[in-house]
Formats: sequence, C-alpha cells, structure tokens
Amino acid sequence: MLEVVNDLRLLADLHATEVTAEKLEELRAVAFPGTEGLPQPLPASLLDDLACDFADIYLNGKFHSSPQESVWIDDEELICQQPMFDVRAWYDRHELAVPDWRKRADDHLVNELLFIAHLLDKAAEQADPQALLEETARFMDEHLLRWLLPFAQRVAQRCHTGFYATLALETAEYAENIRNTLADILDVPRPSHEEIETRMKARQRSAAQPQTMQYYPGMAPSW
Repeated sequence: MLEVVNDLRLLADLHATEVTAEKLEELRAVAFPGTEGLPQPLPASLLDDLACDFADIYLNGKFHSSPQESVWIDDEELICQQPMFDVRAWYDRHELAVPDWRKRADDHLVNELLFIAHLLDKAAEQADPQALLEETARFMDEHLLRWLLPFAQRVAQRCHTGFYATLALETAEYAENIRNTLADILDVPRPSHEEIETRMKARQRSAAQPQTMQYYPGMAPSW
C-alpha cells in the first residue's frame, strides 16, 4: 500500500510542477515510463518543448485539456462548478482543505490524486481498512475516473513531447489499476460507467428538488 501511496504522490508532483533536467535524470534512473528514450545529455530544445507542453496542458488551456474535473463534467465546460464543491465536501469530511483553491481548485487532478493517496495511507494504518477502501473506491468512481481517461487521451493526442503524453496515459492506467485492485480486495464488482452516471444524475435531480416547507401554527405569520 505504501508503494501505491508514494506512486500517487509522485504522479501528483509531476502534474503539479514543470519537470526539470534534474528531475528527468532521477526518473530515468528508476526507469519511469517516458524517460527511456530521452537523449543524454538533455538538449535545451527538449527542455523548452517540455516547458511549453506543461504550460499548454496545465496553465493556459491551449490543448483544451483542463486538469480540472468541472470542465469535463459540467454541461457548459466551465471551471469551479458543482463538481468542485462536491469534491470539497469529500475533503471536508476528512478534515482536509486545499491550500488555495484559486491557484489550484479542489477538483484539480493534483488534488484528487493526493486525496486518494491520503485515503489509502490512512487505510494502511487501520486494523480494519474496509470503510476507507470503500470510500476510496467511491471517490474514484464518482470523481477521478469519470474524466481522467478523456483528459489523458486528449493530452496524448495534442502535446508535443513523449514525456507528457506518457505521463497522462500512465496516470490514467495506474488509477484504473488501483480501482481494479480495490474491487478485488472489497470483492465488489466495479459499477459500469453508465451505472455511475445514472447514480450521479439521480443525486443531482434529488438535490435540485425544492424542499417542502411545513407550516407549524404559531411559528410564523400566516396569511
């Protein structure tokens, strides 16, 4: 479990911070995917391309591959919509909060990966981790895995460096493998994409229903 937690934190770091020559050499030393074929020494032109890709993926939206869940889930493809607040509620339940949602929203890929790492880390400390593992599986179903693969595929199709294409696809594959492992551990089959979407839409409809107001004599003025 600790290895998975560390892997998730490494992936979050790579999605959070522009990769440097030093970091690439560290990754090459551990045979991180996407680094095997890199030239040595690393040419300045490659580092420039990597910097451009990072900016285009995570900062300026050039590839239309936002790393925020809201853009993929919201009908109008806007940031900081209901999915962000839903994710924030998950964090609140576990007494967590992002440092500054204006710089990196609650539903940003980095924060969602770190949250899953947090849940798994806590689960590893429990004598009976069942409840936390179920929480992790549900969060992945209802949030990260609803949009991670489309994000990864778009990045891989539009970026200019093999490193960032591989990072995106490897992140999606790794998350899928974690979810499959959770299904095995919990002995509960994964719900289909359609089942998850039906569940989430039903929840949204329920939340949007006006609540019936009850009148209690003497509690408020009557007409």
